[in-house]
Amino acid sequence: MRGADAVGGKATAARGEAGPILAVAGQALSCCDDFGRAVTSVTARPGTIGPMLGLARLPLCPDRRLWLRAAGAAGCAWGSALMSGCAGTPRSADGADAADTPSVATPETLHTARPVEVASFSGAPADGRIPRGWYPYIARRDKGTTRYQTVEDAGRTVLQARASSSSTALFCPVDVDLAATPWLEFEWKVGRLDRRTNISVDELDDSASRVFVAFDGDSNRLSLRDLIFFEQVEFFTGRRLPYATLMYAWDPTLPVGTIAHYPRSGRIRYLVVESGPGHEGVWMPYRRDVRADYEHVFGEAPGRVLSVGVFTDSDDLKATVETLYGDLAFKNE
Repeated sequence: MRGADAVGGKATAARGEAGPILAVAGQALSCCDDFGRAVTSVTARPGTIGPMLGLARLPLCPDRRLWLRAAGAAGCAWGSALMSGCAGTPRSADGADAADTPSVATPETLHTARPVEVASFSGAPADGRIPRGWYPYIARRDKGTTRYQTVEDAGRTVLQARASSSSTALFCPVDVDLAATPWLEFEWKVGRLDRRTNISVDELDDSASRVFVAFDGDSNRLSLRDLIFFEQVEFFTGRRLPYATLMYAWDPTLPVGTIAHYPRSGRIRYLVVESGPGHEGVWMPYRRDVRADYEHVFGEAPGRVLSVGVFTDSDDLKATVETLYGDLAFKNE
């Protein structure tokens, strides 16, 4: 998965281009009263912009986002080396401008009251559009977008996801109390798996089918590494990541029950619920106790569910994959 990669600072700067960012960000951080103690090392992959600044103890700064704004401004100044379009019009999953696509999420949309039920695919027309109540999450505008659209399959409306060297998620905001409705039912049908993928390997973690659940939580409990990553994502996308995200995935090689961590944040984790190529081309239904799964994967009690979604991507290995998704629904038993 590279959905949040570059957004979290993975864009690699050309040799010599990091200097202006370091200089500007350093000036921004001068607002810290104890700047010397604020600068320590943070584990980061080579080439990342934000973490390579070596920033720690960011809460010491009265405005910890200042360095992000400064770094972003410098990054935009040298063009698309960081990412294509540091800011701009949101785009739909098929590339249309948000102004022409009502189903693209906006800050106003996401701050309205969240429904307690997941918007169904089966209740929508099979008109080749994103169904009402669902919104694309486009983390990188310099990559292709996975196309999501409603289609008919065996007399019912389902969601079709088609990724071709692309990475886009689709999510539905909800407000779910797992104490009352802990069970999540979902189903998918994968056309053909790419046998090379592996969600535990950063360079191979494409996936034909994922269903994810996003949780609320206490952001004060985030580690420094996660805090920096969250701030970077918010700066580049305008959206704050949820406190935790649990992804149910189908992996060609890893056994069912495998837990894998997203390399850039411990708050995003995978749980393999299907393994191997044996069930390609057939509908596979699942029923998961989300509360129990979260406690097993994260080792803590979950907060309220903020959204659910689907994620089909192929940007790492540049393949073309297609998956059908059926309705997602929370149940009390």
